[in-house]
Amino acid sequence: MRTSQRGIVAHCVIGPGRLGSALLAALNASGQSVVAVGVRCAGSEDRATSPPFLDSTSAVAATLATGAATKVLWLTVPDDAIAAVAGQTATMASQSRGHVAVVHCSGLCDLNTLEPWQRVGAEVLSLHPLQTFAGGEGEAQRLNGIPIAVTAVSATARQLGEQLVNIIGGQAFLVPESAKPLYHLAATVASNLFVALQSQASELLRQAVNSADLEQAVQLLSPLLTTSLRNIVERGPQAALTGPVARGDVGTVRAHLSLLERQPARVQLTYRALSLQALSLAAPRLDNEAVQTLRHILDSSPDHLTAPGPEIT
Repeated sequence: MRTSQRGIVAHCVIGPGRLGSALLAALNASGQSVVAVGVRCAGSEDRATSPPFLDSTSAVAATLATGAATKVLWLTVPDDAIAAVAGQTATMASQSRGHVAVVHCSGLCDLNTLEPWQRVGAEVLSLHPLQTFAGGEGEAQRLNGIPIAVTAVSATARQLGEQLVNIIGGQAFLVPESAKPLYHLAATVASNLFVALQSQASELLRQAVNSADLEQAVQLLSPLLTTSLRNIVERGPQAALTGPVARGDVGTVRAHLSLLERQPARVQLTYRALSLQALSLAAPRLDNEAVQTLRHILDSSPDHLTAPGPEIT
């Protein structure tokens, strides 16, 4: 597939949310031909933009009608909508005389969600950026140099996926379809749960400095957070670990656990679970007695933390 010449590949982006908008910006920045953007409900003013924002079926129809040798349909809609959009748009497959590729960008969904397109002969694949999209400026650069997971069944689709990743400026790596749930879990822990953890840390600091301003606490923690991230990237988790568990400081850990008795149970559970993970990193450089003592006090949750909570209906 020749991707360096404009017009050889025609793109359609369906779902211009945060990821879709970043993808659209990256395609435009690389000089690709984006024929249309598919939206749920297009107004007359959207049709005047370039590329036009059309309802999804019209956007797909416009893309399939081009003379491009390859048409790429990007489904950047929410996970629960992928199968429905694929089913609605695959009915137009007969309108295309070229090669059609359909890409979804879900980290979790398998390729069965694109089965309607696969049934009519299209290449189907998944491209998922290991990146977070919280909005803001710089969308065209959001995918630049980012690892992007490629999942495809055939060798042809895998090669196409790698070429598409190169077009939008990412770094391709392969994830087998059977491993996607575990891959997505890893990404969720690294990003989403990391954000939740920083929320806990900021709230504890807000209480410590007796401030009503959570934003101030976030800013105060920022240098520590930035340095920790840099150390992890540059040296790896084991070498980057510092703090009381890394030192085998049993007294400090006991003091933390005492303070946590005044916090919501989930905060203490988070501290215990993550400190045990930290202990697994620190154990090789600690004496056996410190490791055993820390493991005992961290793994001995009070009854009120381990008792089953009320059933949620």
